This record gives sequence, structure tokens and C-alpha cells, in this order.
Amino acid sequence: MNALRTITTDDIKELANRGFSLAFQILRHREDAADAVQDSLHQLYRKQNQFDQSRGSLQAWFLKIVRNRCIDIQRKSKPAANTSDHPLVDDSTVTPDKSAEQREMIELARKAMDELPSESREILLLRDFHDLSYAEIGQILSIPGGTVMSRLHRARQQLRKQVMENH
Repeated sequence: MNALRTITTDDIKELANRGFSLAFQILRHREDAADAVQDSLHQLYRKQNQFDQSRGSLQAWFLKIVRNRCIDIQRKSKPAANTSDHPLVDDSTVTPDKSAEQREMIELARKAMDELPSESREILLLRDFHDLSYAEIGQILSIPGGTVMSRLHRARQQLRKQVMENH
């Protein structure tokens, strides 16, 4: 089955948006994240005939391509963190005090996430930020569902410990 014949331009835009979000969270650098997604979309187009719906969702397959591209980029260089390019909170609807409190909490969470091993950080991003199922995460990380659950549990415990230590 040719997977790209069944998806729309809107589907491609959604994949690109989700891919950019994941790439930015992994790489923490806007331009590198954009490059990773562009390369991943190109690979998706080139390898569209290899997509097998019976093995998982197109989204999980694409995010695996993005993740692998991010790993390649990380191996080549360590870009400086550039977290201000991708705000997590819409400051336009909150009071200045509340906005400052939210920024402080975000920074605390970001610091705790940064201190986690990359394996733990990735699994938390995929589940809690990208809302992927255990099966999709397993597909992306090439691990069984039971392993996803245990690694996710361990990662959440590590994050909780980091937040408590930093607070």
C-alpha cells in the first residue's frame, strides 16, 4: 500500500508540526530542529513504499524517522540550548505575577528534564508531551510495550526526584 496516496496535505502539515516539536525538544535548537524535520519529510517521501500500516501508525513511523535524524545531528555537534524560541505558555492571557510564576515552574521542569538521561527524557516527551500510545512509543524506540511502561514509570520517578532536589 502506498501510504502517501491516502494522506492529505493537512496530514503532512500535522506530521511536520509534531516532528518539529519533538525535534526541538530533543535538540533545543530551532534551526537544527527544522533541518531534522525537512530531512525526515524527504526520507518519508523517498521511503513511502516501506510504510506498513499493520506495524503501526504513520505518525509513529515518521516520529521515529525524526528521532533518528536528531540522534544523527547530536552525534555531529552539540548545539547550544535555545529555549526562548519556542514558548510553552501564552503570556497574553495571564497577569504578570501569574506569568512569572508559570515561567519559574517551566524553568524548574525544564531544568529537571535536562538533567535526566536522554533515554528517560525521550520517553517522557513522547508520552506526556506528544500523547503517543505505548504501542507508538514502542514502535519509535524499537522496544516492546511492557518495556515502554517500565521505562516510563522509571523516568517519571527520576523526574519527580529531580524536581524535588531542584525545588
